[in-house]
Amino acid sequence: MLRFDHIAIGCASLEQGAAYVADRTGLKIPNGGEHPLMGTHNLLMSLGIDIFFEVIAINPSAPKPKHNRWFGLDDSRVQASLSKRAKPHSWVLNSDDLDADLAAAKSLGIDIGTPRTQTRGDLTWRFAVRADGAIPLDGAAPMIMEWPANIAAHPASGMTDFGARIKSINLDTRYASEVNKLLKTLGGGNMPIEIHDSPDTKLTVTLTMQDGREAVLD
Repeated sequence: MLRFDHIAIGCASLEQGAAYVADRTGLKIPNGGEHPLMGTHNLLMSLGIDIFFEVIAINPSAPKPKHNRWFGLDDSRVQASLSKRAKPHSWVLNSDDLDADLAAAKSLGIDIGTPRTQTRGDLTWRFAVRADGAIPLDGAAPMIMEWPANIAAHPASGMTDFGARIKSINLDTRYASEVNKLLKTLGGGNMPIEIHDSPDTKLTVTLTMQDGREAVLD
């Protein structure tokens, strides 16, 4: 079974990402930490007890890994786009059985990646990353991860919570049928995402803020 886990905002730098989030939401999103195996770092906030919001960028202070970074961050086209402005970059799902879900996706012709153990501080999890680091289906496919079975609580419960919640996520993509088939095959029910046919890939996230405002990130 898959559950919605988090939204990742891609950016050329965390400073750029923080400014983007502040402009759209009025919030100063706190530091998260570093991912030493991927050469990235992030900002984090909770969107509930088991959903969170991440701003992620290449960490200029970390050595470049020998493999490609996740989220396609080593792709020159991705960096050219993010250098113009930060934006919603990926949606991430949490799996009960990552290996089985990746095999099922591959049976549909969708290579989401190979499980790799990741760390941030004392937190450990598994995350599927392709050899080329790319997000499949031109950036439209979900990334899939797996938290440890013995984790006491979802990490979102320990993040700063400003009261922001997801109202909607819209995914425009020319691979709408493939994404819908993937979710149906993997059992991804009750997802806060609507998928629409479109020539280009675009994620739009609408948050409801604690004071009743709506913040649109696109």
